[in-house]
Amino acid sequence: ANARINTGYNYQPKSPSLTKTMAALLSHSEIQTLLSESAYDPAVCPKLEAYVRAQVSAVASTLVASESPDVQYCFDANRTLIKLYQFFPHLEGELGMTITALAAFLALLQFPETDFMALSCLIPERVQSMEPCATLVRCAELLELCHFHEFWPEFRKLGIPEYGAREGETVVSEDRKLLSNAVNGPTASIQIRSNMIKMLARTYRTAPLSVVLAALDLKDAASLKAF
Repeated sequence: ANARINTGYNYQPKSPSLTKTMAALLSHSEIQTLLSESAYDPAVCPKLEAYVRAQVSAVASTLVASESPDVQYCFDANRTLIKLYQFFPHLEGELGMTITALAAFLALLQFPETDFMALSCLIPERVQSMEPCATLVRCAELLELCHFHEFWPEFRKLGIPEYGAREGETVVSEDRKLLSNAVNGPTASIQIRSNMIKMLARTYRTAPLSVVLAALDLKDAASLKAF
C-alpha cells in the first residue's frame, strides 16, 4: 500500500493559555521591545529565561492557541539569551545549561528550518556534550539526515526526567521536568511529524505506507489517517 503525501498540510502547533504563574511574564511584544532596547544587558537574563520556560510550557500544554496569544516562539529572544551566556559565563551555571537545552528543544521543533544549527553554533561544546543537550544534538543530526525512524527512540529518551542525570544527582530540576513534559505531550510530536511530512513530500510523490509509518512513528494506516 502507498500513502499519498499531502503537500498542502498546514498544521499550526497549539499554544496554551498562561497559568497564573506565567501571567506576570513579559508578552511577546514586550519581549521584542526588550530585545530592541537592552539585548546585551545581562540584567535581562532572568526575563529571557522566564520566556524560554513559557515557550516550552506552551508546547507542554494541550490548551488551545487562541487562549494565549502572548507566548509565541521567539528565536531572537532565545538566541540573545544564549549569547548573553557566552558573554557572561557566570550567568549560566547548572541552571543555565538546562535553560540552554530548553531553547535548543524549541529550535529543534522548527526543523527543517535552520534554527537549531544557528543556535548550536553559540552553545559551547562542553554544554553540547552533556545531557540533555547531547541527545538534542543527536536528534537534530538524525533529522538533518532524514533518518526519521531512528529519531524517535532518541527523542523519547528526553521524555524521561531522570535520563542523563549526572552521578550523585538525586533531584530532578523543574526545568528538566518541564522538558520531559513537553516531549511527552502531543504538541511536540505533532509539530515534528507535520514537518517530516513536508520533507517526505519533497522526496516522494507517493510513498510506501511502511516507509511513512516508520518515519512518523505511527502503528498503522488508521493512526496515519487519524493524524
